[in-house]
Formats: sequence, C-alpha cells, structure tokens
Amino acid sequence: MKVNPFYSFFLILTVFSAALLQTANAKPCPSPPLSSISIIVSGRILNDSTGNAVKNHIVLVKVPYAGYTNTVNTDSNGYYADTIRSLSSLGDTLSVSTYDCHNVLHIQSQAIESYSIIINFFICETYSPICVADFISELDSSSVSPCQYHFLDLSKGNPDHWLWDFGDGLSSSIRNPVHTYAKTGHYKVCLTITRSSLKTPCSDSVCKYIYTPAYYSIGGHIFAGDHPINNPVSTGDTGIAYLYKFLHNYVIAFDTSKFTYLGYFSFPYLLTGDYFVKVVLTPGSTNALKYIPMYFSQQAFWQQSQLLGVADSSVFDFDIRLKKANDSIKGNGIISGHVGHHTQSTSTFNLALSEVLLLDSLKNIITYKLSDASGNFRFSDLPFGRYFLFVESTGRFSKFTAVTISADSPFADSVLVEIYDRNILGINEITGKDNVVTGLPFPNPSAGNISIPVTVKKQVELVCSVLSTQSVTLIESRSNYTPGSYILKTDLSALSPGIYILVIRTASGEKISTRKIIKY
Repeated sequence: MKVNPFYSFFLILTVFSAALLQTANAKPCPSPPLSSISIIVSGRILNDSTGNAVKNHIVLVKVPYAGYTNTVNTDSNGYYADTIRSLSSLGDTLSVSTYDCHNVLHIQSQAIESYSIIINFFICETYSPICVADFISELDSSSVSPCQYHFLDLSKGNPDHWLWDFGDGLSSSIRNPVHTYAKTGHYKVCLTITRSSLKTPCSDSVCKYIYTPAYYSIGGHIFAGDHPINNPVSTGDTGIAYLYKFLHNYVIAFDTSKFTYLGYFSFPYLLTGDYFVKVVLTPGSTNALKYIPMYFSQQAFWQQSQLLGVADSSVFDFDIRLKKANDSIKGNGIISGHVGHHTQSTSTFNLALSEVLLLDSLKNIITYKLSDASGNFRFSDLPFGRYFLFVESTGRFSKFTAVTISADSPFADSVLVEIYDRNILGINEITGKDNVVTGLPFPNPSAGNISIPVTVKKQVELVCSVLSTQSVTLIESRSNYTPGSYILKTDLSALSPGIYILVIRTASGEKISTRKIIKY
C-alpha cells in the first residue's frame, strides 16, 4: 500500500455496511448530483459479401467510464438498438463491438456528442451446422460487490439453450449471465450449448478458468478538533465518508460509508487501484457548519487531495482531520448568490447542496454553506473587505469568484458562482497570436520535461508559466527570442501528479497560449 500525491481528475453513490461499524443509507452528497440523460445507440449488421442482414447476432455496448455494459441482439432484419440511461452528460466515450465468423472482434468507439448514435457493421457470416461453444468473462470493476463477473456467450452454430456451471456449485441458463462469487479463489467455468430448433441439432461444451483478484480494505478516524467525532462521548454528529475511484483520468463516485459513533470509516473489498476519500458532517449534525468537509489528507479541494494507492495490503490509518470554520468574524456585510453550471448536457443540473466555500483575500478558507434546493446561498454578518467564493464539487471544476463589500456597498447579492463538468475552469485554450504560434505540449502527460514548439516572427520576450487549477503560479521562466522556430522546455518533476495550466505570454502581459497539461 502506498499513498501517492494527487492533483487530477462523476456521482453514483451506493451504500454498504462498513466493517465493525453501524451503517445506514447515506444522505445526498454535498457535491451536487448530476441529473441523468439517455441516449439511443442503434445500427445494422450486414454480411460483407452478400449485403444480407445478419440475424440474431450479439452486439456489445459499453460506456467504460460510466461503468455501463450491455448486450443486445440483431433482429430478423439485422437491426439492433440499445437505450443507455443515467448518463451524467454528453462527452463520454461509447464503444460498440461484435464478433465475425472468424471470432475476430470488430469495435467502433466514438465520443457521445448527440442523443442518437448510429453505428453499422459489415462482417463475414457463415452458418455452421456444428455448434462451437465459446465465451469470455469480464470482472465488473465498477461494482461494490467483490468478485462480480459478466459472462458473454460467443458460441457459433445458433444455439438456443445455454447452461453455465460457474464452478462454485451454482449455475444459470441465461445466455449472458452476471455472477458473483462468494469468496476469492480460482474457478472452472463451463458452458454447454445446444441447438434443438433446427433440422440439424447439435451441442458442445467449453471450460475456462477464472482467477478472482485480491481485494483490500481501507479505513481511518475522522477528527473534529482533538478527538474523533463521537469518541469517547457522543457529540450528536453523523458523518459520511465518500469513496471515489480515479480511473482513466475520470473521478468516479464509488461508495459511501455512514457512521454515527466512534468516528471511524471503513471501505472493504477494494480492487487494486487509486482512490481518494472525502468526509463531511451531514446537514443537521451538531457541528455540521462548524467544520469544513475535507479530503485525505487535510485538503478542502479535490484536486489537491492525496490519492490512496491500494496495492498489496489493507490499511486502516487513513485519518482525516476536519478543518474548523472561522465563526469569530463579525460585521454588517452580506454576500448571497446562486450556483450556476456549464455542462455539455442540455438536461437540468441539480444544484441543491452545492458546497460553496467562502475564502478571505489570501484565499484562506473561512467557512462554507450548502446551497438550497434552488442553488441559492447566503453568507451574513461579514466584515467589509475582499472575499473569494468557490464551489467544491468532486470530479468537476470551479473557479474563484472575487467579491468586495464595503460601507458604501455592504450587500453583494446575485453573485454567480459556476461549476464546469468538462472544460477545466472554463478555460478556452489559446494556440497563438499573429507574431507567435505555439504547438501542442509533448509528451502530455509527462513525468518530467515537457516541450512546447514555438515559432516567432519578430523579436519578443516570452514568459512561460505553469499554474495550478487554483491559478497559483508554480513555475515561471522567461527568455528573449529572435525570429525562428524553438522548443520551450519546462521541468515538471518537482510538481505533484495532477492537472496544471501552461500559459505562455509576452513580457508585456499579452497571452499567447493556454494549454492544459498533466503531470503523472
């Protein structure tokens, strides 16, 4: 087990029992849940030699980052269709695949940019009077149930009956079953197929071995002040630990653990991978607004939280200390407003319980509020001065919104703070100006040096900066350039893994290029 620093980059929450603790169904996450959309994927499979429809042929539909997998079959005219529900927004990647007569996988992938997608296939098709049993199995890594497998029948000969023996004493007659093993181990899985509806009946069997992976557990105490919450005596608080999985540069909400005493959270049955944990006190708890929600370890922003690298053992000392809100400030100022959103989806975005952070002029967190059912928030009794607002929404992005209140203008109302689901901080990338043109940074991601091609048309002094997603300058260099082509190099090795903004500008401040880069 190792803990890796994390700075990088969606909410499907499932509640299960935490070992040795009382558990219950979790309340909604303070990060605003995504509303769901539905898309339809359809198409036709035709014989590449005759142009005839390929009937009753299996098609596999997947949206990997959303954990969606389904199988459908073509009808008598070779058409197939599937409705994918509960997607958070457009922009994910869709994968549709099918096997041909040689058992070669044909796969087409594309970004989901509309609500109706058509994908056609032209494949070889041969009818075999002989049945040939075959299948593949796939571990469901997005499930909180350990050892859950999807089985996909790839048999030839148009069988009409299937009998699965999962090797643990259980069986199924479904063509493409889902099976969960009660314990880890290795199992001999056998599929027997038969065809009885045609003039030439046949049958066949095949067996393959499954070796279930190792699972581990993590846990820790939640501190509010000097002691874990409700420990050694109850403080009337209810806490929720949210577990997120980092997969393919996506943050996926994986599980929740609710606890009411001892201040301890636990997540069992985790596959090897990278995770991070956020802890909040639920609305209505005694100290709910006195302590700011935090990630491991002691970070209020998800991009700055440390990744929990689950690798080779279980660890139960991932303690998280909640940050005390500053409730001592007093004044006559009021800041209120609304949480907005920028998404690629046209569906309604649920903004209730958005976590709005109030920061001072130096961007130190003062306190936070949860927005109401309409996305509205209000901070009152504030001293006059300059503040920043930020929406902390796990897996999505926000930017700091500056607000100033004074004796002349004590009330700042109708302040809009926004969430971005795809475009980091709402930044539109700039690729160059008339006299300076930049290329794509490479390699990106990078563990060390990153290079940027630059073409200069007249003499200029350029400043190259690497900024955090909170707009803090971390690296900066400047050089004079005469007309010609160059490679700018920036060393990222001293930075923690995560997402950064690379900015190239002139010495006078004109922005030439803005790019998103990843350090791993």
